[in-house]
Amino acid sequence: MAVHGKGSRVPTHRDSSTSFQSASLVPRQRHMHEIERPTYIKDAPPRVFDTHVHYPWRERGSTLPIYTADSMLDMLAYNCQRLNIFRVCLLGRPGEGNDLVEKGHKRYPNLVVPFAMIDVDQTEPAQITELADRGFRGLKIINPRRNYDNTGYFPLYAEAEKRGMVILFHTGIVGGMIDYLQFPPASFEQAAELSRDMESGRRYPPESEADSWYGAARMQPIYLDGISVAFPELKIIGAHLGYGLYDSAAAVARWRRNVYFDISGGTVVRRHLLERRMLRSEVSTRKLVWGSDCDMAHMSRELTTWMQAFDELGLSSEEQDQIFWGTAAHIFGIED
Repeated sequence: MAVHGKGSRVPTHRDSSTSFQSASLVPRQRHMHEIERPTYIKDAPPRVFDTHVHYPWRERGSTLPIYTADSMLDMLAYNCQRLNIFRVCLLGRPGEGNDLVEKGHKRYPNLVVPFAMIDVDQTEPAQITELADRGFRGLKIINPRRNYDNTGYFPLYAEAEKRGMVILFHTGIVGGMIDYLQFPPASFEQAAELSRDMESGRRYPPESEADSWYGAARMQPIYLDGISVAFPELKIIGAHLGYGLYDSAAAVARWRRNVYFDISGGTVVRRHLLERRMLRSEVSTRKLVWGSDCDMAHMSRELTTWMQAFDELGLSSEEQDQIFWGTAAHIFGIED
């Protein structure tokens, strides 16, 4: 049961096509002693579509993947079977990372929905065409040098719309190496040392490039509004519900039929949805999708915590299913 095209059928545990068999489903993992084995959730949602899985994961402060590509994918498939996750949007990185996602889709075609990460400032429309021809269902975009709705990017969006691709835009602040809300103040210098490698590539630009530089201001959810109007058949997902810009994200999702948001981002996003009671009052469950955006050892925890949050908000089983599965299934043309 492939995920390409519309009309794909919803999987069930009785459907043999949901067996994500490849060379092996036995987890083979580098540094296995350092990583918690995923735990089974007895009362997991009946079906889950994870729209935000980075691949391959890397160990912080290291250029080496925690997993080799194949062993990570085997562990992911093994984990997904235990958590009732039937689809994952696998997000690559430009170049070799996207090649690995393509191979991952071939290895697990019933599980992986392949996304290519692109640098919008270095990409031509013909490259979008090539990615679509290779089977990529979507694009991941982050860190543009201009605002997302800059018309210079429109030829890329037009080609994605033409080819029926989904675009996942990062929205809001980009997380760093250190969370200063939680890091002990006595360790600020240690935190600075950990952060400098990432910061070194983002120093203040030369004067010739001062009007086109990175920053969260380029990635505000309000920019998805203009894109959605210009490309009404392009399906758009904003990551992290705007992370810090929740009101704008909710407003765009409310009034633009082709804009959705994922709720990945951990405790901060969850707290705003809970404490502000944004679900139902400001944003519909039909405009939200679930994404883990975490390492494999914490996927079950993310799923459990969101289930508890939805129960606390009083969401019905139908509303929870909408977020965990239904909205993403609609976006990718999977029929009930």
